[in-house]
Formats: sequence, structure tokens, C-alpha cells
Amino acid sequence: MSYKQKIQSEIKKAVNGFADEIIIEKPKLKEHGDAATNIAMVLAKARKRNPLEIANEIKEKLKANTVLISRIDVVKPGFLNFTVSDQALVESLSEVFKLNENYGFAQKKSKEKILVEYVSANPTGDLHIGHGRQAVIGSCLVNLLDKAGYNLSSEFYINDYGEQITKLSDTAWAIYEKLNGKEVIWSEDFYPEEGISAYVKKCSGANTSLQLGGMVKDLILKSQEELLSSFRVQFNNWFSETDLHKNKEVDKVLKNLKEKGVTYENEGALWFKAEEFGDVRDRVLIRADKRPTYLVADIAYHIDKLNRGFDRLITIWGADHHGQEVSLKGALKALGYDANRLEIIFVQLVSLKQGGQEVKMSKRAGAVVTIKEVLNEVSSDAFRYFLIATHANNRMVFDIDLAKKQDKDNPVYYIQYAHARCCSIFRQYKELNIEEKLDFHKPDLLMNLFKSDIPEYTVTKDLVLKILDFPEEVILAAKSEAPGRIANYLKDLATSFHQFYTVCRVITKDTSLTKARLELVEAVKITIANGLKILGISAPEAM
Repeated sequence: MSYKQKIQSEIKKAVNGFADEIIIEKPKLKEHGDAATNIAMVLAKARKRNPLEIANEIKEKLKANTVLISRIDVVKPGFLNFTVSDQALVESLSEVFKLNENYGFAQKKSKEKILVEYVSANPTGDLHIGHGRQAVIGSCLVNLLDKAGYNLSSEFYINDYGEQITKLSDTAWAIYEKLNGKEVIWSEDFYPEEGISAYVKKCSGANTSLQLGGMVKDLILKSQEELLSSFRVQFNNWFSETDLHKNKEVDKVLKNLKEKGVTYENEGALWFKAEEFGDVRDRVLIRADKRPTYLVADIAYHIDKLNRGFDRLITIWGADHHGQEVSLKGALKALGYDANRLEIIFVQLVSLKQGGQEVKMSKRAGAVVTIKEVLNEVSSDAFRYFLIATHANNRMVFDIDLAKKQDKDNPVYYIQYAHARCCSIFRQYKELNIEEKLDFHKPDLLMNLFKSDIPEYTVTKDLVLKILDFPEEVILAAKSEAPGRIANYLKDLATSFHQFYTVCRVITKDTSLTKARLELVEAVKITIANGLKILGISAPEAM
């Protein structure tokens, strides 16, 4: 049980259980203590009493517990501020060693099944930096929710049906004929030749454009999967849109929507009455030339997800899809499904900066920057960190020069260096031929951490508190579906550790102090490694 949970428990006893939820937060100002609660103000409203009186009553009941709390202050208009005792911090820190690689993570899995679908790019060319951001955000979110105790599965939806595949086939066939010396009229509707040509050259034995298009599509998909895997993005399942059509799921959706009376025909096209469900206008389901729109397959696909037993769906789309979720959710509602079970996260655009200026790395005029181009410049660890550190709702600028730096200005390097420094300290300790084995399960030994004078005491306590924040950071990041919060937390933890290292000598002549500080270093090492695990970033032992 953490020190915050212990404080909650003591407050609950003090108010005789008359509180549904007792929120313990970190004060904004350091001088206000280590933890704070507004429970007195919450109770004052219900009991129609002065919150300061209630706060002082709670203080009187809690102040005897000096093992947990060394100081309690009542602050207007009714806050209770707590300074946690050194012993309570040490007891909480012991949990880090007991849980080790599971520290900060939920010990039980929820029964709720969640499916996260992300990237889902068309198999018509190389993945661009926008796909990269979606991939990193999606994979970090999957890792985060998994570690927070949710029952997770991930999926890539393959858009392998319809006009984009026809267009791919036509492009591939034109390239094939051109390679065989035939004169080709290049259509402006074709995909860029540079992006498809390499795949066409690997194909043989195709007699029709559709055959060749199918071969090229498979090669592109394989290339996408390999590229994603190269920066630690993997999926439990790859789902083909073609299967929805083969299995008549799309036809079933159209039939059911018609039976519900939410469609109509106009100028030869079939429309969904999307406006009735909050959209700005009605949406076409089947065009006048009988070709289905993306919306029909999207409806069928999300129904398939729900029918597979998932309780909650998270779909990650690029910002260019904003607005399309209204008709999708409206159709689900029209067909009797709970549209609130679907959540769509929109990922904003990425721009690149190098040499202080926005750049286009691609030589192809007007072409987007590919993931490969960026990964040729920066490591996969830096790629992941920089793409996750900014919230999905915000446009971001990827600074290539900063991502390549190997100093404290580069946050991912700074964090990894903190982990490597922890490992280096243990190597130094071992080189001193000290044979006595360290035991990371002794609270009494850890109490030596707090026997130092200021400023050593201050930086030590700050570091301990920052380590103990990690489990709550995981919970809060998962609740807000913001894995970038972990990236920012790790940066703060690394800063606290480097400050501790600067002020406090770890290996000293005082054996007890040395062991205590080594245990603290081990706790830092465990916490950083576990945080980086969520972000899919390596934790090097040397740099």
C-alpha cells in the first residue's frame, strides 16, 4: 500500500467512512507538503458546516500517526496538507523492489475487453511520417492500457478493396508495360511511379493488371509490417476489408439500414440519413455507379469488432478523418448498437525541422516524408519518444537535429543516460571488490537515506517521491489515454536522479549510507526501465 493509500485509509477512519472518494493530490507548491486533500470542503458542502472546522477535526484525529505523517497543516479555505514521514516513504519504496519489473503495473487484469485499431494505411505505397505518429501513439497506448490492467488486443485494418486497389493495379500494370518497352499513357490518377516501381520489379507471372496489383499489394503489406516491426510496432491481428465483402457483411449492413428506415435513394445513389444522428449532412453509402463508399465498410467493420466480443473499441485515425466519426456512430446507433462503446482518437499532423527550418526530406516533388527517410536520420528510440511526447490532439514539429543529439537537451538520451548511469554505479561498486550482497528488501537500511543534511536530504526525498509517483502516473495516463504523460514523467524522474547524483556521492566510506543509496539507485533503474517499456524504448546499460 502506498503512502497516499495509507493517508486515504486514515482519513476514511477519521470521518467514520462518510466519504465516497478521498482524493489525495500533490500540492502545486513544494512548501505545501508532499500530499494534500480537499475532503474537508467536500464534507462541508454535504454537512453545511465550516470546512476549516472539519479540516481541523480531521487533523486532530490524524496527528497521532507519526509513523505515517510528520506534519499536518490546515490551509484556507479548508485544505489539509501533509508532510509524509521518512518511515512511510521507506515502506513505500520497499514495494519497488518487491514488484521489480512489475512495479507501477496493475497486478490484476480487467474483464473488459478492448480492441485498439491503428495505422490501417492503404497498401498502396510507403508509410509516411503521419502513419509513424499514429503507429507510435497506438502501440504506446496498447502498452500503457495493458500495464494498467486492461484486457487488450490490437489490430491493423487492411484497406484492400475497392477503387484504391484498382488504381494500384492500373499503376502497377502501366509500370510493368513501361519496363517491358511498351509505350504507356501515364494517367494523373495513378500513384507515383517511384513508390510502386520497386515492388513491380519483384513480381513475375502476372497475366492481368488485377493479378499484378494483388502481388504488389502483398509486397507492400509485407514491407509495411517489417517497417513497423523495426520500431517495435506489432499487432495481434491484421484484418482484411476484402473479407467483409466476401462474407457479405457489407451487404448485411445495407439490408439492415434499409429495414431500419434510415436510408433513401437520390439521383441513383443510396444515402444514409446521417443528419438525423447529428451529422452536418446525409452521407452516401452506395454511389450512382453502384460502388460502395468507405463508410459502408467502416460500419460493417466496427460491427464485426463488437460481434467478436469486444466491450470497448478505440480507433486511431489521422486528423483528416475528423467529422467522419459522426455518421459511423450514427449508423451503429441506428442498428441498435451502443455507439458510446466506440471512441475515436484523432492524431494531428507532423512537420519536420532541421537546421532550424521546416524541411521536406523527400526528393519527390509534393510527396510526403516517409518513415524510412526519418529512420535513416534518427534512432528508433528517438523516433518513438519524439512522436509520443506531444499529445495526439496537438500538431507537432519533429526536430531532427535535437533527436540526433547525445546530450541533456535530447530528452530520450537524457532518460536513457540516467538508466545507464544507474548501471554504471553498480559496475563501479562491483569493481571495488565488495563481495557483500546487497539486499533490496530492508526498510531499516533504507532509513539511512534520510540521515543526511540539507541539501542531500532534500534531493534524496524529492527523488524518492518522484519514484513513488510512477504507479499513479500509469493509472492517470491510462484513464486519459495519454501515453505521452509517461514520457514527460520519465524526463522529470531523470532530472531528479541527475540532481541527486550531482549532490550525493553514492559510494561513500559509510557502508550503511552507501547501501541505502545503492538501493535508491536500483529503484530509479527499475522505474525508468518500466516506464520505457510502456513507450517501447530500450533501456541501455551503457552509453
